[in-house]
Amino acid sequence: MNRNLELEDKFYANTNFAFSYSSLNKLLFSPSLFYKDYILWDREVRADKHLVEGKLVHCLVFEPENLTKKFNIVPGKAPSDSVRKVLKDMSLYTDVLKLADVDDKVILDSLIEFNLYQSLKADEARIAKVRTLDNEPYWEFLSNSAVDVIDQDTLLNCKTKAEVIKSNEEVMALFKNEQTDFDLDPIKTYAEKYLKSDLEGYSFKLHGYVDYYTVDTEAKTVTICDLKTSGKTVDKFNESVDFYNYWLQAAIYSKMVYDSLGDDKDQYTITFKFIVIDKYNQVYVYDVSQESMSNWANGLGGVLKTAGYHYKERNYSLPYELLVKRVKL
Repeated sequence: MNRNLELEDKFYANTNFAFSYSSLNKLLFSPSLFYKDYILWDREVRADKHLVEGKLVHCLVFEPENLTKKFNIVPGKAPSDSVRKVLKDMSLYTDVLKLADVDDKVILDSLIEFNLYQSLKADEARIAKVRTLDNEPYWEFLSNSAVDVIDQDTLLNCKTKAEVIKSNEEVMALFKNEQTDFDLDPIKTYAEKYLKSDLEGYSFKLHGYVDYYTVDTEAKTVTICDLKTSGKTVDKFNESVDFYNYWLQAAIYSKMVYDSLGDDKDQYTITFKFIVIDKYNQVYVYDVSQESMSNWANGLGGVLKTAGYHYKERNYSLPYELLVKRVKL
């Protein structure tokens, strides 16, 4: 049997498959890339510094006790983004512990994969850009780590961001937990909470970790907070909401929290807030209007219809709109 078909059958044999925000967003961006990443499990190596920093800030704010479980801290300075991607890719094809001992072909193949240093004519010159004394400590940590590797500069930078967030009175008023007895206190708080929702009419589910939310069982209110680190200034965050489909994430989180509330869920009012810290460590809390939340919920319905088509038909060759009708220019 064709290897891809074997992997596809294995994927569909999992009756508990659940879409996350990331996988749904990938499906919207490129169904064929979703197929490659999630069905064939042939994922592109992601070692982008901004993604790692975002995860690190989340950890430092919501679960600092898990820092050393989720991150391996390398002494010294980490390589550039592009070199980190190459080193990460190399680690998939060799278990050699010393960078100096890694086979030349492994290095060259990874450099070609990421189109790095290809302007250099000699193989030796390209290899020398990777096999450096500065990169050796990072490689040793990377080859012995199943978690993200960060350097001291990155840790210090993210600790500063976490401290700025924790010193913001408006933000900490949202995060503050004064309950003394979880069972008796009417206000329940949850941080980095894993949730999963069934979807009526679909053979897949939704799942994900919600940053932080509170449930007031007396006032029948829910406040969901999602922390975002942004490479833009805080006043440009609306552009990121559209570009990265953060609206979809908000809609997914809101549905999962709603579904978790119990039999009286219809009595609750849910509000959503984005807490944004930008590259200059400016912090702003964006309240999402009920009108936007309603529009985003409707948008989620459309996204699920798209996902349902691809999932049912096992067709990931083109975007949904191009598969269901002829598009004219």
